[in-house]
Amino acid sequence: MTTEEQVRQLLKHGYISTAYQPIVNLENGGIVGYEALMRGPKDTPLSHPGWIFGPSSRVSDGLIQDLDAACIAASLRSGHMLVPAGDLFINVHISTLLHLRKMQSLFENLLDSSGIPPEAVVIEISERTKAPNPRALSRILRTLRRRGFRFALDDFGQAFSGLQHLLWFEPEFIKIDRAFVLGIQRSARKQALVAGVATMAQKLGGQVVAEGVETSEELLTLMALDVPMAQGYHFGRPQSALFWTAEGKVKAIFRPWFQAGAAPGGNGSAEGGGRGGPQPVN
Repeated sequence: MTTEEQVRQLLKHGYISTAYQPIVNLENGGIVGYEALMRGPKDTPLSHPGWIFGPSSRVSDGLIQDLDAACIAASLRSGHMLVPAGDLFINVHISTLLHLRKMQSLFENLLDSSGIPPEAVVIEISERTKAPNPRALSRILRTLRRRGFRFALDDFGQAFSGLQHLLWFEPEFIKIDRAFVLGIQRSARKQALVAGVATMAQKLGGQVVAEGVETSEELLTLMALDVPMAQGYHFGRPQSALFWTAEGKVKAIFRPWFQAGAAPGGNGSAEGGGRGGPQPVN
């Protein structure tokens, strides 16, 4: 069975679920929103979405659009529980966006049934996927933006024409790829690049999100560089919407680790004193 046939079988039987990862405000530890991430059965093509949606994908555009539609539907179906606490960041493939007329009614019906307003949705576009017609895509994004949607340029710095995408797409969020965050505390060059992107984003009317933050050292360095937002395992692994809504986790659970004055090794509470930065989050 080919990869395309396997994916169609998985779609037919509805073997797609969604996990959500928080995006955190580094000024106060509040939650900005959640990124919806597709999950498929283990040891299938859907267990590694990059194989399907990435630039080396060998499946047809039609199948990518069908899979995208299923992923968007799954994201909105459970994501409505999280929207009161923040925005919902949803990955949408460039191929899907370029067929807006075909997908428009689907988007509208899904939003109506979920009760999520367009203003609460941030559409993520990956830089790893080349836009065959940037001008046409730019016009489509302007149409969606007039309806209230906002946009994030994902995996920035990783692949195709990042600066050109900034020019054409005018994203409200720029998500810096994990490659620039890994070990940033030990690399003056990475620090200079990330600080430069953050400054550029601000001048363009956008904000930076640092992806893949896994250690307190990386977090402290990003905070020192005035990076406004971040996500990664340091704050929490992708989990179901039900997990994040349980026990009030959906609210600003990270604030104690951002309290100015929480000393390393101290109690890290919001009422604590002393100096230093955030402590590791378990």
